[in-house]
Amino acid sequence: MYKTTIAATVALTVLLMVIPRKYFMLPFIVCACFLPADQRVIIMDLDFTPLRILVLTGFLRIFLGKQEYRVRWNNFDRMVVVWALCGAIVYCIQWLNTKAFINRSGYLFDVFGLYWIFRHNVNSWDSIRLNLKIFAICSLFLAVLVGWEWGTGKNPFVAFGRVITEVRKGRYRCQASFPHSIMLGLFYATLVPLFVGLAKTDKRKMLYWAAVAAGVFIVMATASSTPIVTLAVVLLALFGFRWRRHMGQAALGLLASLAALHIVMNKPVWHLIARVNVVGGSTGWHRYKLIDSAIGHFGEWAFLGCRSTSDWGWGLEDITNQYIIEGIRGGLVTLVLFLAMLYLAFRTILNSSLAYREYQRQWLCWCIVVAVIGHCAAFFGVSYFGQIMMLWYMMLSVVGFLAEGLPQKVSAFKSSLSLAYR
Repeated sequence: MYKTTIAATVALTVLLMVIPRKYFMLPFIVCACFLPADQRVIIMDLDFTPLRILVLTGFLRIFLGKQEYRVRWNNFDRMVVVWALCGAIVYCIQWLNTKAFINRSGYLFDVFGLYWIFRHNVNSWDSIRLNLKIFAICSLFLAVLVGWEWGTGKNPFVAFGRVITEVRKGRYRCQASFPHSIMLGLFYATLVPLFVGLAKTDKRKMLYWAAVAAGVFIVMATASSTPIVTLAVVLLALFGFRWRRHMGQAALGLLASLAALHIVMNKPVWHLIARVNVVGGSTGWHRYKLIDSAIGHFGEWAFLGCRSTSDWGWGLEDITNQYIIEGIRGGLVTLVLFLAMLYLAFRTILNSSLAYREYQRQWLCWCIVVAVIGHCAAFFGVSYFGQIMMLWYMMLSVVGFLAEGLPQKVSAFKSSLSLAYR
C-alpha cells in the first residue's frame, strides 16, 4: 500500500472513531470516491483494503458505543444473507481448497460487514439525505479532478495507487481512483437519479443540480458505452413516476416484446447487445457471445457453477456480466436467489413509493427504484468490483430500511383507501 494511501486510511479511521454518529458514513463515502481499491495490506494471505479497514473500525465503534438504533431484520435482510451464504458455500464446494475458503471469507466479510454497518446507520430518511449530500459534495470535487485527467491524460490519483488513464480511439477513458473507467462511470450513473430526486425535493437545489451535472460529466469522461447507456436508461426511467402503479404491466410488456423480437429476429434477442457501440471500440459482441455461451453451456454450470469459462471461446474467461458470474460462481440456485433478491427489492421500494402520502417521499422512493434499475441494466455489461460494491451494498441497505417499516405503511395506505371508498 502506498504511503499516501496509508496516511489517508489512518486519517479516515481516526475520523470514523471521533465524528458524531450521524456522520458515520462520511469516511466510507470519501474512501470509496478517492482511495484506489487495489491498495491493500496483506497479513497472512488476508487482504485488507482501506474499505475493509474502515469496516473493522466501524465494528469496533458500534460495539464500544451505545446502540442508538436496533435493526429489526426482515425478509429482505434474510434474502441478502441467504444469497451471499449460498454463493460462498457452492464456490467452496466447487474448488475444495483453502484458497477458495479464504477468497469467499473475504467476500462474505465485505457483504455482511458493509451491509450490517449500513443497516445500522442508514436508518431514517434524514440519514439517507445526509449521505446523498456527502456523495453530492464529493462528486463536485471529483469532477474537477476528472476534468484534469480528461484534459491532460494524467490521472491525479496516481499518488494514491497504481491507477492509469487508458486511451481508446484517441479518447481518454478517465477512471480517477477507480479500478476501471466503467466502474467510475457506473458509480455516478446510478447516483444521478438520486441527486435528481433531492434536487426536486430539497432546499439545496443548486447543490444537487450541480451534482447531477458533475455526475453526467464524469460518466461522459469515461468514454465507455456501458455507463453512458446506463445513464440514458435511468434518465428515461425517471419520467415513469406518474405511471409507477403500472410498473408490473410494463415489465410484462417488455418481456413480451423481447419474446416477440426473439421469434422474428434471425439471431437471438440478446444479440441486440452486440449492436451497442455508443463511443466506438465497444465490446458489445463479447457481451453477446458470453450470454450465448452461458446458455449453450447451461449444464456445465447450473449444478455447482464451473471453475473456468476459457473453453467457451476466445476471451470469454472475462465474465463481464453480473448475472452470469452469479451462476458461474454459485450455480443456478445462487443466480435464482440473486434474481429473487432484485425482485423483492423492486417490490419493496415500489410499494413504499405507493404507500407514502407525502409527495417528497413518493418521488424519492421512485428515484431509488430508478437507481436499482440502473444497476440491473449495468449488470448486463459488467460484473461489479472495486468501490462500486460499497455503493451497491448501501443501496441494498436502503431497501432493507424501507422493508423494515413497509407493513405499517401498507396497512395505513389500505386503511386510507377503505375510508375513501365508504
